[in-house]
Amino acid sequence: MMKRAWPLGLLLLAAAGCPEPSKRAQLAQLVYDLNNLHTWDEDRKAQGQYPYDAIMGCPPEIDHALAAALTDLRPTAIHDRVSNRTVPVGDIAFLMLLERLKLKWEAFYKDGVFISTQLPNQVFCVKWDPGARGRVRARIQEILPPLDDE
Repeated sequence: MMKRAWPLGLLLLAAAGCPEPSKRAQLAQLVYDLNNLHTWDEDRKAQGQYPYDAIMGCPPEIDHALAAALTDLRPTAIHDRVSNRTVPVGDIAFLMLLERLKLKWEAFYKDGVFISTQLPNQVFCVKWDPGARGRVRARIQEILPPLDDE
């Protein structure tokens, strides 16, 4: 009997040692996965792609993770052959924050961000002055309500 109980006990110990990641870590992982986006439509944005849909359906706590990602320059899979521009994660995070917080990009013009109209799809037209990503990140973090500690 003892020989049979040993594997079961070991399995229970192994399962107990794998705690679920914190909610903040799960939200941060969703934002980290924005680099997997491959298309952005002017009207539908990235609807139908898991990271976008999951983030847009999240509670307001995700906005802090999006704000932190404004300085993330990792490339997404969104590429325009005409302009030869690959969109960084930070640009996607900015556009998503604008939508989630119902803000206009012009509110951050003095901080050094600009969205031109040179191309029909705004995702390829986000321009940042040097240091603007950090300034915009700080301004958005001021706008957001503080996070509750877990």
